[in-house]
Amino acid sequence: MKFFTKFKYVSDYFFKKHLLLTNTGIGVMFLGAGDAIQQNIEKKLYHGKVYDTRRTGNMMFAGSAFGVLGHYWYKFLDFKFPGASAKAVGKKILSEMAIGPPLFLGFFISIGLLEGKSVDQSFQQFKKNFFLILAADWAIYAPLQAINFFYVPLTYRVLYVCVLCLGYDIFLSYVIHKEDLKEQKEKNIL
Repeated sequence: MKFFTKFKYVSDYFFKKHLLLTNTGIGVMFLGAGDAIQQNIEKKLYHGKVYDTRRTGNMMFAGSAFGVLGHYWYKFLDFKFPGASAKAVGKKILSEMAIGPPLFLGFFISIGLLEGKSVDQSFQQFKKNFFLILAADWAIYAPLQAINFFYVPLTYRVLYVCVLCLGYDIFLSYVIHKEDLKEQKEKNIL
């Protein structure tokens, strides 16, 4: 019984008293983990590939933005479309689908700038991968978000999304960095 009391105290501390900080930390941790997993996959595929800690740091920085934005976004959605009726959940999912492309563009540009790429290079990379990202977002993410909006309390939504999206974070890390890998392979660096 002592364990559950302690667990509830810790859970309340992070998810009720310090939710913004918790959501930010969750975003940092999961985007960093997604990139770390992707880089380890790349190391196995491309012998000689060196782990890039700066790249993981950049993804973690983007994760902090995701945590903060997600924190306020889910509050906004619940305020704008209260409840978990099919109609409210449908509106929340449509809102997510509408805001996704501009957020992905911002994600590509911010990661690109952190990695020394120009805005145009990042935009071209986004444009090249737009339909792939959109298809994955709508086919995988939208149904998972329905579960989120129907069953997950607001305080745990960022955590839910980050846990489920770890695979998606690996995918995003791959998409953002696949051109770099291709260039390195062509130069016989890998």
